[in-house]
Amino acid sequence: MSPKYLEVKKRHHHVWANYLVRWGRGTRDVFYTTKAGKIAHDSVRGIVVDDYFYKISALTNWHVEVIKGFSRKSPEHLHQRHMSYLRDFLEIQQAEETYRQSAIQDREVEVHLNAAKCNLIENLHSSHEKTAVPVLAALADENLDVLEDKQRMVEFMIFVGQQFCRTKTFRDNSLQVLTRRSTLEIEVADATSHAWWFLSYMYGMNLGWSLYAGRNEARHALLINDTSVPFITSDQPVVNVHSCVSETEFSAPEHADFYYPISPRVAYIICDSDRFKQGKNQIDEATVVELNSKQAAQAMTHIIGDTEEAILPFQKYVGRRYQKASRGPALA
Repeated sequence: MSPKYLEVKKRHHHVWANYLVRWGRGTRDVFYTTKAGKIAHDSVRGIVVDDYFYKISALTNWHVEVIKGFSRKSPEHLHQRHMSYLRDFLEIQQAEETYRQSAIQDREVEVHLNAAKCNLIENLHSSHEKTAVPVLAALADENLDVLEDKQRMVEFMIFVGQQFCRTKTFRDNSLQVLTRRSTLEIEVADATSHAWWFLSYMYGMNLGWSLYAGRNEARHALLINDTSVPFITSDQPVVNVHSCVSETEFSAPEHADFYYPISPRVAYIICDSDRFKQGKNQIDEATVVELNSKQAAQAMTHIIGDTEEAILPFQKYVGRRYQKASRGPALA
């Protein structure tokens, strides 16, 4: 039997399954909307997951140049971090090329290479999830003091940034709005699609750092929902609910209020706006309905709740902003 670290991870969740369990009412089963437009009740293990979603693909010199071009727009310390990760992945790619050219067939080498390609990005996300466990547990219990610890705060902001950028919803819509009006734009768009497994992690790193660096300018608030309407979540659990965000098309907003439901009762929000005060906020039913509506509108397929009644009123919003975008690019 191979060591555990050599076991290939095939099922890649782009929304953390253990996060979704908070909508399971003590079980692993949640209510969610399906691709067919129905409502199902099943295990979190079977939703927001795709086989080999984060699997590494071989990068050509052109792919690498496109990655570097996007990375250079980042602060220098993040650019250097991106390049360090990229070198690690390219070393694995070079090792595989050397092995293939040798014409040697070695089962053990094959197992190591396949595990590396399938598991490395998935393992990085798992490491972020692990650091978020105690923070999410504390926040679900309305304990904001957990984020007074600098290390906990930076880890949680990185986790939030990655959860925003790692989803299939974010990938599909980011690629959809890329312009393809010239040969160069087509080549860049194709390279972006091919290298998305790396770029999405890079973007998540950037967003997480930005959220942490701006923590003293933004308002970080816990939203407490004691109304009869519970919070729902979705296949894009971190969403921008700022009033400047279009509800009918996928486009780049000027401001961000990043909203992240933690349970049917508690949510976390990072605000550019002054809508909520720093710390705990008791919110009314109208606000819950608004936030749930925006959560559903920015979902691609799945909204998730603890009861069928919790998601039924918001089912009509699912994918609404992307339906218009699919008829043409939202960004020039």
